[in-house]
Amino acid sequence: MIKIVSRAITASAVSLFLVSAASAASGNSADLLRYIPADTPYVFALTTPLPSKLADKLEPTVDELLQAYQRILRHAMAEQLVKMSSEEDAADDAEQFREVAEEVLSLMSLEGIRGAGIGRDSAFALYGNGLLPVLRIELTDPDLFDAALARIEEKAGESLLIGETDGQPYKYAELENVKLLIATLDEQAIITAVPARFNDAQVAMALGVKKPRRNLKNSKTLRTIRKEYGFSDYFTGFIDNERIAEIFTGKVTGLDNELFAVLDYQTPDLTETCSTEIMEMVGIVPRIVFGYSEITADIVESAMIIEMRKDIAEGLANVSAAVPGLGLDTGGLLSIGFGLNPIALREFYEARLDAMEADPYECENFADLQAGVAKGREVLNQPIPPVVYNFRGIVANIADIKGMDLSSKTPPESIDASILFAVENAESLITMAAMMDPQIAALNLLPDGKPVRLNFTKLAEIADEAFAAMSANALSIAIGEGAENNSTSMLVAESADPVPILSISMNSARYYAMVGEAMAQESTDEDAKKMPVAVREAIRDVMMLSGSMYDRMSVDVRFTARGVEISGRMMLSD
Repeated sequence: MIKIVSRAITASAVSLFLVSAASAASGNSADLLRYIPADTPYVFALTTPLPSKLADKLEPTVDELLQAYQRILRHAMAEQLVKMSSEEDAADDAEQFREVAEEVLSLMSLEGIRGAGIGRDSAFALYGNGLLPVLRIELTDPDLFDAALARIEEKAGESLLIGETDGQPYKYAELENVKLLIATLDEQAIITAVPARFNDAQVAMALGVKKPRRNLKNSKTLRTIRKEYGFSDYFTGFIDNERIAEIFTGKVTGLDNELFAVLDYQTPDLTETCSTEIMEMVGIVPRIVFGYSEITADIVESAMIIEMRKDIAEGLANVSAAVPGLGLDTGGLLSIGFGLNPIALREFYEARLDAMEADPYECENFADLQAGVAKGREVLNQPIPPVVYNFRGIVANIADIKGMDLSSKTPPESIDASILFAVENAESLITMAAMMDPQIAALNLLPDGKPVRLNFTKLAEIADEAFAAMSANALSIAIGEGAENNSTSMLVAESADPVPILSISMNSARYYAMVGEAMAQESTDEDAKKMPVAVREAIRDVMMLSGSMYDRMSVDVRFTARGVEISGRMMLSD
């Protein structure tokens, strides 16, 4: 039964983490960083209270979301109970499992979370003590947290084991060669897993009873990240790829040595050449950082930056291409587009091949990669039609869709949409198409930006109006309401600055509602496992509630001199 308790605790920890993420952090939560080693390979930390107006706006929907997730989990619990009840002499275990599961599910609400000592302003951090994950959450009242844990133990009919390190008591469950540790310390809850053979000193370090001498509070790491990328201190994190690579290539601490022993993992016996070249390879993407740049009651802006080596980043920065309308939110249902300069991409690829020829990899682990240089040259020597190098990108805007049913695969009755193809010397593309299709030839489409009506049968089935227009470097097609104006306005639209390589924006409430309604329908696939109506409806509610929190969402991906930058913007609903 101890396994049931430990699994329940794990599920509870995940629930607490998710709800805390939707909440905030206390004014003193920078102290949380004292427990995080400065050389941690990863950290996700929320350390500053969210604006009260934002929390007020989000909490009711978060509570409804948790209730919908409860319904989904209750179905999974019911299935497990049926399975357990069918086993011989398992009735008592099944009833105990039900009681434990009910206790855990009771935590999946704002009331349940608050009742477990997790406040609206509780900070949290998920980080690595070496590779081992540690979840640390601030508590408003440690006694409430301990009481919630005791209720789970009581329903399970068995208590977790008690340990002590450096005078600090903690609870734990032994699962084969691993211990799940739970403790309350300095008004914080700590949940982590460690190898069972950890000694007291190692357990003390994992729980933070002994604070690391060098920690993130006195380190400049997070402050430097925030300053460089304009992040607020609401939420900041990073994944240090170089540190992780060092661990797996031999620079292992005592903590990770024990972990590898449990996993029966042997660090590779690498030559000095291989070690150097592996780290050089990892150095192409040494770190990933992320955080919130702006948070108000109306807007949440975030970013993730995949940091890259300077020469790689600068080479990729030239690959993006400006495309009319790319990166601009048109306010419709969905807008998606990308801009790419094939010539610049070829030059970047060629430069990588040149670099690998000038300084070839000598490590046997990279033999296939090095052999690929010759194959890469062969690819570059293949003839490519000029139209490929003239291509620059696509932008598609869907303003509205009527009558479409994703669940039954019913096509839309009507669509208001437009699409633009950015092509250098667009007229040559139309000339080629006209040679293959008399209808296109009859359009007499010229690169003058003037709209031309499209009388195509297929388009008439979904739109009353359809127009095309062309400029020297782009071709646009628009259908539905406002098609004539949209076909011309797309050609002269600005591109976002700096230029994204990929951009997506959407009416999140409507998009998620469409997807949710589709998921609520019974699958027509005879081979698919049938899902109960209640579960399908709960999934639909999760999707619709998720979308209802935001009016619009957008994501832009850019290649910059710092690496790949992925920025998100969410406009919150009233």
